[in-house]
Amino acid sequence: MYFGTVHEYIKSTDCCSKFAKLVEDAGPSVIPKSSGSKTLFVPNNSAFEKLTDKDLSSIEENPEKLVSSLLYLGDLCTAGMFHISELKTAEGTWSLSLGQENELIIGEKARLVDADMVCSDGVVHIIDTVLINS
Repeated sequence: MYFGTVHEYIKSTDCCSKFAKLVEDAGPSVIPKSSGSKTLFVPNNSAFEKLTDKDLSSIEENPEKLVSSLLYLGDLCTAGMFHISELKTAEGTWSLSLGQENELIIGEKARLVDADMVCSDGVVHIIDTVLINS
């Protein structure tokens, strides 16, 4: 199924409204519009509810760092993730592993809630934990 651009998909998905607001407040350039493809791991609203006020304030002050921590340059669908042990983002590297029920776990704590939303300029995966490199 096709979902428009990554940015359009995020804006239209209710479960990601908190992330969409961060992106909107930071400006559209926070998600690169390069000619190359990208994969974005988007925390759902429940993920933001787990954050402390201090962590949330830090993210609101620098949403670019959050996006960089969650942005993989290139297309990466779940089938490809089963064959790699690390996910290199613009801000660092996350481990990839399988959980007890064969679900993908990113950074030892984030689970894929919804996966493989293929957009015109990349792929979106919804995760249940906010991942940000320190």
